Amino acid sequence: METMENEKLKSELKVFKLKALKEKIILFGVTILIIAELIIIFSFLKKYITPNPVITKPYIAVINIDKTITVPYINKLMSKMNALAKNKKCKEFLLIFNTPGGSPSASDEFNAYLKYLNKKKKVNVYVESMAASGGYYIISAIKPIIANKNAVVGSIGVIMPHFVIKKLADKIGIEEDTLTVGKYKEPVSLFKKFSKKDKQYLLSHLLLPTYNNFLKTVAQDRGIPLKKLKKYADGKIYIATLVKGILVDKISDLVNVKENLKKKYNGNIRFVNISLEKKPLPFFNIKLSSDIGQALKEIVK
Repeated sequence: METMENEKLKSELKVFKLKALKEKIILFGVTILIIAELIIIFSFLKKYITPNPVITKPYIAVINIDKTITVPYINKLMSKMNALAKNKKCKEFLLIFNTPGGSPSASDEFNAYLKYLNKKKKVNVYVESMAASGGYYIISAIKPIIANKNAVVGSIGVIMPHFVIKKLADKIGIEEDTLTVGKYKEPVSLFKKFSKKDKQYLLSHLLLPTYNNFLKTVAQDRGIPLKKLKKYADGKIYIATLVKGILVDKISDLVNVKENLKKKYNGNIRFVNISLEKKPLPFFNIKLSSDIGQALKEIVK
């Protein structure tokens, strides 16, 4: 009888030890799983947390100007370029233009900034698809202007869009009721067309002065007499090959632009694409919690 009880106890003890060992193995596996998944997640998120990692070798900073030119956008560009200019590993800038233009003030600010920066660290410009209007205002600051043969440049002019919604407003019962002091305080209204007086006022006080500032800046930057430049400054756009030697200095492509820059450093240079903003974290499912839950279920079986 005693022998049978001893055997039973030994059997139960053996089962208990096997279960404990099983638990240890599963817990060890879960721990390894957690560590492995955390490493994968960290590696995945790292590029979003640090879109522009620290570079330890000489490089040329490549920035794609691919948005409408606004004051906030230009301020971000200048802030990023200021930080890069302080880095001794950053040898030059390569600005690739793909913009239709935008704010005259923002364009003028960036034009002046590039001339200032170019004295400290070389700035190169390449028009990949478009540098029109404010975009051309900006690149006129730098020589040489290199462009793809099919790139669009020019559009030297000023525009003020105006929409009249009076008919729509009448249909849905909206009226304008504005108080002003000063007869020129409201030259623009969505509920009426420009009067001759309003047009003359806006032309003489806004559009023409802005246009003349644009024209003078480009003429001075490019070394082109105003009289000659005006032939290309009536708002027309041009394919780069049509204005080579006037609005564009060289026709090339991005591959050769980079190869020529490499030659300056005997090939000992790399190109680093610079992002202005951190990438948004993508939505994705993490199976970590479900894996742990399944493992724990196995333990208690």
